[in-house]
Amino acid sequence: MTFATSSLYTEAWQDLAEKFEKDHDVTINVTSYAQSEMLSKLQNQLRSRQASFDAFISDVIWTGSLMSPEFVEPLDGYLNNSNLGMSNYAYDDHLDIFAQSYGQWKGKKYGLPWYGDIMDLTVRKDVLEKHAKEYKRKHDEEILPPFPKGYEDYDHFNRVAKFMHDKGWPMGLEGKRGWNLVYYYPNRFAAETGQQRMLTEDGKSRLSEKGAVKGLEQMLKQKEWALNPLSTGYTQSRDQFLSGKTWAVEQWGTATKKFVDKYGWEDGVRVSLTPGGYPNLGGWGILINSFSKQKRKNAAFVFAQWATSKEMDKYAYKQHGVTPTRASSYTKQIKERFPQSQYYDPEENPGIRTPSLRPRNPKYQRLGDAMQVQISQSLSGGPGAEKTMKNIDDKWKNIMGE
Repeated sequence: MTFATSSLYTEAWQDLAEKFEKDHDVTINVTSYAQSEMLSKLQNQLRSRQASFDAFISDVIWTGSLMSPEFVEPLDGYLNNSNLGMSNYAYDDHLDIFAQSYGQWKGKKYGLPWYGDIMDLTVRKDVLEKHAKEYKRKHDEEILPPFPKGYEDYDHFNRVAKFMHDKGWPMGLEGKRGWNLVYYYPNRFAAETGQQRMLTEDGKSRLSEKGAVKGLEQMLKQKEWALNPLSTGYTQSRDQFLSGKTWAVEQWGTATKKFVDKYGWEDGVRVSLTPGGYPNLGGWGILINSFSKQKRKNAAFVFAQWATSKEMDKYAYKQHGVTPTRASSYTKQIKERFPQSQYYDPEENPGIRTPSLRPRNPKYQRLGDAMQVQISQSLSGGPGAEKTMKNIDDKWKNIMGE
């Protein structure tokens, strides 16, 4: 069988494929693509009813684009087939936020959750502590975000960011250009509006709601205190933090593991919810190509179950930093070995049950393009927050047919 993955996870999937092949009479060819081009390649093949990939991983924001036209195989019949796959798979052990977001569409199951990523705010605890007393005298509040709740809002974070910038410590912020912008505005939208979703359940834009403009205003302020915001992307902001050039960054779980490995959990860094308490939901699921031959679809399902089983959910986290999607993975032993896993456990951090959610709508690509272009222009010195959000709102309404 063939399996397609983003280049971000090539090493992890090659490892999993090799382990699977040792115990099963299946050869797996793993192909990786840059994340920026993977969706278009998948869509082009699926639209032409091709089967170059029997299974592939899908970003949470792609699910509507792939499940709505039923390009991918519904899994209820497979999950209910006692002769196929694992009898002890325990689908319900996947945390709801991941099972629903990565694999379900209009009442059907299409995918199995893999990599339950939720953005967090990581700060240099050791650096902030050196300035804690002075900051407290000046602002009468704590400089460190509490674990795991985080700063109450972005106003508090911004006060810390300006203070630290004046002390010679810039913050990390994603670039003024590029797709990553649509990861960071939703955190601020949700924090300011109290709404997890930028679209209503019936597909109407919420970008005109009170707080939407302030969410962008927060980013416009933060660019003044950030390190090289014009050219910084996901990898650069991660590496800036790792090399000790910034005191704070919003990042995903695999990056957080690197931060903890570098600086230590209690002494070096603190991980918390993004300010305001609505961290962006990321992560991936495994989908099966509807147009593959049935024998290959069966093999793909067995592999997908095995790769997302209880045992492999723990293994992928221990070996590759792939955040678990299962409640049973958050054991005492794992928390002791990887203390940052406490952040992703809803028993210890209920805040991850209500992340900010980018639209899974089938028109997401157009919605995202409109948002990132307009925000990029604003961050690069173009229109202000109010006009920019009005432009995006108008474009979204046009795309959604309002």
